[in-house]
Amino acid sequence: MSTSDCQPAEYITPAESEVVYNRRIGPGWYVLRLREESIARRSEPGMFVQVLCSEGESFDPLLRRPFSVYSTDEENGTYDILYTTVGRGTRWMAALPDPETAEGNEPPARVDVLGPLGNTFTMPKGDETVYLVGGGVGVAPLYFLALRLLELPDPPNIHFCMGARTGEFLQGIADFRDLPIHTRVATNDGSEGFHGFVTDLFLELWKEGSSTAGVRVYGCGPQGMNESLRNLSVDNALSCEICLESMMGCGFGICFGCVAPIRKDTDSEFINRRICWEGPVFDSRLLCPGIDG
Repeated sequence: MSTSDCQPAEYITPAESEVVYNRRIGPGWYVLRLREESIARRSEPGMFVQVLCSEGESFDPLLRRPFSVYSTDEENGTYDILYTTVGRGTRWMAALPDPETAEGNEPPARVDVLGPLGNTFTMPKGDETVYLVGGGVGVAPLYFLALRLLELPDPPNIHFCMGARTGEFLQGIADFRDLPIHTRVATNDGSEGFHGFVTDLFLELWKEGSSTAGVRVYGCGPQGMNESLRNLSVDNALSCEICLESMMGCGFGICFGCVAPIRKDTDSEFINRRICWEGPVFDSRLLCPGIDG
């Protein structure tokens, strides 16, 4: 999707999604599977949905919460969200009943969801080596991207680097390890894998295995990781796209609550652009060295 195109009206029309399951996969981490055929069909890696984390006539919390799409199953009309409980909205999501474990004959819960929204990653050329660099819930769009890349007629050589503070926060890593890709992890405390930041792990792997030619990098993670990856890719002339994370009031460019200094092209000045509407995926060369200014 071009960042200059208007999104079709159906993209910004809320729809009810049925809860298929809501599984806890680690300390405070969950995968929520929802069924809504149009969202499952239209979602692409990097896109996100806006979830209304309340029900009935409640307006608490008032604003929707943004979540990257983790994966889709078009045949069954389902899509997954990877999330961690950090506030009222995600605690409400964690309390959604799981139909697979619920007792009685209560109908599945339904969630008001807006989306999919945003743009998507650029697919690599057939001869390019791909590096996926992620941390925290930022691994969600990268997992979806890995699935899409593996569906290509001639899948690229894929390296995935995941970072976390400690080994117990490497949530979702099992899903990546089940894929036919090269997976490495980094932890700040050295409790698992590489001892240090995930961007340092990526830099080490890249220097060992590739030149700048034929390399494409995709990243998504917390602010510090994104900034470090942006600087590494620009300094080393690496082709890189970064999916930015931001709290979004509306999700479709109306409220201007997620603006950041981002250039329209490499020859222009930095201006405030909306992460939700012009992004959330951006060429790293267009991002401000501090990303959020």
